[in-house]
Amino acid sequence: MNEQRSDRVAEQALLYACLISKTARNEARKHIVASDFDNPSNEVIWKAMSRLDQHGKEVDSVTLLAAIGSDRAREVIPDILTAAAIPDSVADYAQIVRGWAVRRKIDSAAMIARHDAFNPDTNVGTLAAKVASEFIAIRDGGAAATDDITAVTARELLEQHDDEPDWLIPNLLEKRDRLILTGEEGLGKSHMLRQIAVHVAAGLDPFHDKGRTTPGRALVVDCENTWAQVRRKLRPAIEFAQVRGQSDTADRIVVDCTNRMDITRDRDLARIHQLLDAYQPDLVVIGPLYRLVPRALQTDDDTAPVLAALDTIRDRGAALLMEAHAGHALKGNTGRDMRPRGSSSLMGWPEFGFGMRAVAEGVADFIPWRGQREERDWPQRVHRSNGFRWMPMTDLTDYSHIA
Repeated sequence: MNEQRSDRVAEQALLYACLISKTARNEARKHIVASDFDNPSNEVIWKAMSRLDQHGKEVDSVTLLAAIGSDRAREVIPDILTAAAIPDSVADYAQIVRGWAVRRKIDSAAMIARHDAFNPDTNVGTLAAKVASEFIAIRDGGAAATDDITAVTARELLEQHDDEPDWLIPNLLEKRDRLILTGEEGLGKSHMLRQIAVHVAAGLDPFHDKGRTTPGRALVVDCENTWAQVRRKLRPAIEFAQVRGQSDTADRIVVDCTNRMDITRDRDLARIHQLLDAYQPDLVVIGPLYRLVPRALQTDDDTAPVLAALDTIRDRGAALLMEAHAGHALKGNTGRDMRPRGSSSLMGWPEFGFGMRAVAEGVADFIPWRGQREERDWPQRVHRSNGFRWMPMTDLTDYSHIA
């Protein structure tokens, strides 16, 4: 018995309503894209209407046939012209068409997941996270008119308004950004990242006492320090932030202290995704990197599954911050290489890569070891303020002789 995969009547009604009304077409584009049609001929017709609209031409049965040309879609035009439909109901037709498209996507994703699940070479932890992300994307994926026609002229592109970034911290950190912070052991990398998390939760800029932003939710997964150590470090930072920002800052931060893990294994990665499901954080601080896998990441093959697992966290919409060990000492006693120790693929992965290098007591330079994909307001030099808060310095005096 053949299973129903679409609603033929709804697809025809939608196209008829759109054929006779530009208002209906504009409304329909809020709900569907061309690929939502199950019948390939209906998809061709929808794309032809969109092309005519884009070029400012009238849309009627004559212009539509000309736009379709010799395609087999011409054969279904008579059925569309006899459909019982009214433009005022186009949103209802579109929702029906969209609903069946979502069902087909669910079915397709499930079939692929079943195939991959029984492949002995599949990493089930990564697969589980990937499947979860795919189904969430299907659930949350909306339609956009630009999916029908993706190519535009440069003039049309420049006439569009720039989208405002989805800021967590204006001009500093956007959702889905990835940052790796390296540096010398014991310098304060962990505290720097926790400081950013606390300020996101408080709706504050972590480096400047200015302005306010919408408070977010932060998740800190600490794989190195004990609960007591994290509590002692967080207490003054949260107390400071709650006075200046949100009074419920402490409730917006979730902390999990755990031992060394292997995020390429399904159990450990699932633990993180359970936290993501439960708390829906906007920012995740995790690491350090060397505690997330029980082996050195010397080659691209070593690193690839780790970065894939980390990207399943970032794919949930959160910014991802982590620390890593800096490289070994440079020749000539010129300090440490700030690039992450291990495979060079670690350098190309994050949007931002910085190393903290001590230049004096309580003073560190913020050294980029990769070019920023976008210019942001990261500090060049920071110092310890009040014993616990890293703050930017404008004094860039050479302290190397006393460091």
